[in-house]
Parts: sequence; C-alpha cells; structure tokens
Amino acid sequence: MIKKILILFIILLIVLGCFGIYGAIKYRDQARQERLTAKAPQTSVTFLEGWSNRDIANYLQKQGIATYSDFLSNAKNYNTIEYDSILPKEANGNLEGFLFPDTYFIPKNPPAGQNISDIIIEKALDNFSQKITPEMLQQAQAQGMNLYQIITLASIIEKESGGNQDDRKTIAGIFYNRLKAGMPLQSDATVSFVTGRSPITSDDTKIDSPYNTYKYNGLPPGPICNPSLNSIMAALYPTPSDYFYFLTIPQTNRAVFAQTYDEHLKNKAQYLK
Repeated sequence: MIKKILILFIILLIVLGCFGIYGAIKYRDQARQERLTAKAPQTSVTFLEGWSNRDIANYLQKQGIATYSDFLSNAKNYNTIEYDSILPKEANGNLEGFLFPDTYFIPKNPPAGQNISDIIIEKALDNFSQKITPEMLQQAQAQGMNLYQIITLASIIEKESGGNQDDRKTIAGIFYNRLKAGMPLQSDATVSFVTGRSPITSDDTKIDSPYNTYKYNGLPPGPICNPSLNSIMAALYPTPSDYFYFLTIPQTNRAVFAQTYDEHLKNKAQYLK
C-alpha cells in the first residue's frame, strides 16, 4: 500500500514538474514576444475627424504605408466576427463610420503573414468599441434609433457642422425635427459623398442615389464619414428647438438657424453674399 502511494506521489511530482516547465516556456516565449514588440520600430498614422474611408486610404497611400485599393478592399471585406457585440448588423461588412478618428501607432514592418491595412483597421475598431458604452446604446433606443442609424446621423452632423462643437447638438436637433416631420434632410454632405466634390450644384441635388437626401426622405443607407465622439454624442443628445433650417457662414464656420423657409432665405441673402 505504501509502495503504491509512493508511486502515485512520484507521478504527481512529474506531472507538476511538466506543468511548471510548460509554464516557464510559455512565460519565456511571451516575454520574448513582448520584448520584440517593444523593440520593433513603429510609426504613427492620424485619421482626422470626418474623414471617409476613401480619405483614409488616400492618406495611407501618400504616406507609403498601404495602397489605396488594398485598404479600401480590406475595409469592405474585414472579418468583423470579433466585433459582433458592438458593430451593427446593418453595416454588413461596410466599415464606413466605424474607423474611429485618432492617432494610431503601427509597426513599420508588419510581422510575417500580417497585412498592414488589417492591423490599422483592427486598432481603429478596437478604439471604436471602447468608445461606445451601454448607456449610449440605451440612449440610441430612447431616440428610436439603432447604433447604425446614430452613426449615420453623426457622420452627417460631422460634415455639416464644419467641426464646430457648439453647433453640433442644435444641428442634430434640426435633423430630428425634419425626420419627424417627414421632410428630406437636404444635406449637401450626403450628395458630396456621391459626387466626391464640394460645394454641390443644383444639378447634383437631382442625382438618383439613395445618398441624395434632397431626393429621398430619411437617413441615407449608411454613414458618409467616420464621425468624432462629439458628433456621436450630438446625435444621441440633440438640443431641442423649433428650427428646421440652418446654414454655415464660410468666414466664421458658425451656423445660423431659422424656423421657417422665409427666414432661411433671408439668412442666405445676408450671410452668403
């Protein structure tokens, strides 16, 4: 009996020793990888608020980091299964609106088998997923929208506000007023997303595209850029008002608001000379 216990004890020591060796090897390999990562030369890329994925692709190509076509292709075909808990199903693989504007540090020489566009996309999606809180998702529901609709609206606010933080929430409130009244949003920015040019012309407002918010009521099919957190918050927490119209003064980049179309025309005559 004692002999059997002794044999079992020896076997147990051997097993524990093997685990110890495995753990030590694993720790050594992790530490080695961390040292290699820390020593690996890096560079930074900065995506501005309101940039579309096309803007990002153009920027990366100019920086010599990734080709225009490679980045756009990866942004349309990226495997988002790890982000299913935060990325709306409506996105359907289209990451426009979800590559959060920020500065990212990336390896100058990607590890073997890794694509630099995928590395950048992963960092931007990680950043986006950290910015969106459960409270924000609840507020989206309170507004009668899902996250995809909120990001779509935020992208329009981003472009239409000219980056002015003070005006975003009021502009958001105007878009909500128009949506509730069944009026078209009439956003120049959504038309520019189709034409690729700004300012738009009167002929541009007749283009047959679901992104043409002069021709079609409601939100466009998806985001037109990657909005900032301020614009997302404006879409979630708009400032209520009786305004239905606004225009941006080019000289000051500030918005002027109006309740009626006649007031809006007067503002245009006064500020857009």
